[in-house]
Amino acid sequence: MAILAAVAEVVLRLAFGFCNSPLYVSDPDFEYIYAPNQDVKRFGSVLRTNSFSMRNDEVLPTDTLVILLIGDSVVNGGSLTDQENIASTLLEKRFLKDFNKRVRVLNISAGSWGPDNMAAYLKKFGLFHAKLMCLVTSSHDAHDIMSHQSPVGIDPQMPAKQYPVALYELWDRYRWMFFYYFNTIFFAPNVPQDSIVASGDSLKKDSVQIKKDSVKTQKLNNAGIRKPGLGFNPGYEQLYEMAKTNNIPFFIYLHPEISEIEMGHFNDQGDEIIDFARERNIRLINEFQLGIRKDLYRKSDVVHYNDEGQIFLTDNLYPLFREYLKPSL
Repeated sequence: MAILAAVAEVVLRLAFGFCNSPLYVSDPDFEYIYAPNQDVKRFGSVLRTNSFSMRNDEVLPTDTLVILLIGDSVVNGGSLTDQENIASTLLEKRFLKDFNKRVRVLNISAGSWGPDNMAAYLKKFGLFHAKLMCLVTSSHDAHDIMSHQSPVGIDPQMPAKQYPVALYELWDRYRWMFFYYFNTIFFAPNVPQDSIVASGDSLKKDSVQIKKDSVKTQKLNNAGIRKPGLGFNPGYEQLYEMAKTNNIPFFIYLHPEISEIEMGHFNDQGDEIIDFARERNIRLINEFQLGIRKDLYRKSDVVHYNDEGQIFLTDNLYPLFREYLKPSL
């Protein structure tokens, strides 16, 4: 038994990156974010952060062409998406190839952030001399309002330090999977796989964690992700005002959930975001009009792109970014 445990420990560490998880830090202004200056490999994917906790190389004083790509785990990608495959990296490489210029696409994001988290981050660290701001958002962000109660070090999905034993990490962070599949196989065989969310290391809210009541989870997914915040998220207005005050072009890229793709339109929360943009004459990119498809999402996930989806996002954003930066390229 001891030999089996030792072998399992080695396999979990070397093959899957257990005890090498991306770590998080709490923040009084925007709740939490990946810890800065990390370089880890998890589930075969590399995740790096700079001194500002962005999934980017370090920001330099010489960076004069800067785009702020802000969002939640859809933009961040989490540890299931390699650093080379996230849209911010792909966009920087494409600009360098096409124009032989260093254009920074700063990935300002964290799993389950709402627009108010993003606005608070920018208020704290500044706008990095940005030429353009792009908010990638989804319907559930409309009411995803900060509670200022950081789960870092409390929620197993948001560790503040590495687990000392891989087997313990497997149990502490992923035991819900064992219970879910046991329940599915023996007690609820007819629950569709769409009710499972392959969240990896995404944060607790944005990954829509599996609930014990699988029927309740199924209904939640069918209706779209619902956040408990009261009122429309104030971060949308804050980002808009921030961009307006600093004369920075700002647009919103609205990304649907799987349930919305199945309906063929955004739900009522998405409509609130569309109405907000229309009332303020903010340019809004409706991803339905760009041909979004379910096969661009991670398997058994309700909102996150797979690698092909990150390319799809890159292909959509690149001409828009190029349009705004044209005078400087």
